[in-house]
Amino acid sequence: MTGATRAWPVLFVCGCLVLASGCTSLNVLERQATTPVLIGPDGVATPPAPVPMTLPRFLGIDTIGRRCIRKTVLLGQITYEKAATAVPALQPPPMSLPSSHPANAASPSPAVAGALKAKEAKVATAAKVKALGVLAGEDCSVNPHVEEGILAGLDDVSADVRIAAIEAVIASRRGCDPGCGGCCSIPIRQKLTRMVFEKTGPCCWFEPSSKARRLARLALDACGGPVEPDSCGCELQTDYPIEGPPPELIQQILSE
Repeated sequence: MTGATRAWPVLFVCGCLVLASGCTSLNVLERQATTPVLIGPDGVATPPAPVPMTLPRFLGIDTIGRRCIRKTVLLGQITYEKAATAVPALQPPPMSLPSSHPANAASPSPAVAGALKAKEAKVATAAKVKALGVLAGEDCSVNPHVEEGILAGLDDVSADVRIAAIEAVIASRRGCDPGCGGCCSIPIRQKLTRMVFEKTGPCCWFEPSSKARRLARLALDACGGPVEPDSCGCELQTDYPIEGPPPELIQQILSE
């Protein structure tokens, strides 16, 4: 009994050495698997350094350990799936689609479908603004597609696109000779006139963006003004208030 008791520490130390050597062999194998293949100057691949032989590797303990770990992980996954079917709380939450996913167009939720449309509208607006930036500075008389793009931009629902179209008209007149027309055709000037002067109510402008109205006024001035000044509905102010009281009132106050 005493001899068996004294043998336990020796067996324990031997077991620790076996496990340590097994872990070392596993680390060496993993390092060897992840080591990149070296190509020599002659184009021949240099073989990696051989893995040193250890007792667990010789006995196949490291292979058995890897297989046991794989089977344990697989068993845990199967157990979790079986338990999730019995306990709904263990089931993972459903993955939500990103707001830009095309499948959201058929969503029963108006908020989800609306978010997709809003995101698509932003992308389309950015593309239109970029395209109008390319057209800026081009002469509409040379390429008819330039005027077509600017007219479409002036009628766009996005204020950013309308502003980009107006800036393209202004850019077409910069450095332009008196003989060149730029992008000041009659249809463009009519749209600019409507954006500057037309109202839909006593306090409501046809063009809701104040920045677009200011730029449209500059573009209209650069193009020579409205096509028909009388049809713009603008009132020219001819009587201005007198700054300060009249001289008679001043004399009356001083004489008192």
